[in-house]
Amino acid sequence: MPIEYFALLKIIHIGSLIFWIGPSLGTWCCLMIIRKQEGEFSTATQKLYQLFIKFLILEHIAFASLLASGFCMAYFWFGFQPWLQWKLFIILCLIIPLEALDIWYGNIKLGKLFSKKSIATYTEEETRLLNFYHHYITGGAIIILPVVLLAIMWFAVAKPALSPIPF
Repeated sequence: MPIEYFALLKIIHIGSLIFWIGPSLGTWCCLMIIRKQEGEFSTATQKLYQLFIKFLILEHIAFASLLASGFCMAYFWFGFQPWLQWKLFIILCLIIPLEALDIWYGNIKLGKLFSKKSIATYTEEETRLLNFYHHYITGGAIIILPVVLLAIMWFAVAKPALSPIPF
């Protein structure tokens, strides 16, 4: 394959990384600030929840693009060298399950909740859903992703000589 295709895939890969992390993280930070200042049931909070759900959709499309472009680069240029095997192992074991939970709870469960125009109160089930999402899904992502992404970036840049995954 020509090098121009590699450059294009690399641009798509890095762009997808930016769109995977940036918009939904920024919206989530704004949402947490507004929830603290305005309360859970304000018009501003409701609008930000609706915007956050839209950015989650963008995040998950970008994640699919990130995986696809990364797999194409691995397949056509790098081969599945040991450093790449370890990188993919981390992605498979930590990031994909986290993203699957985020899609289920963020896009599907919260998407239904915040598709309503306004919410005066939450039912007990809706309150549990929000608490679970904010505490476990986003809380877990805030702890896991920075460390994991640094490790993945280290593998991508350093391409260390490692032993293959012993499977």
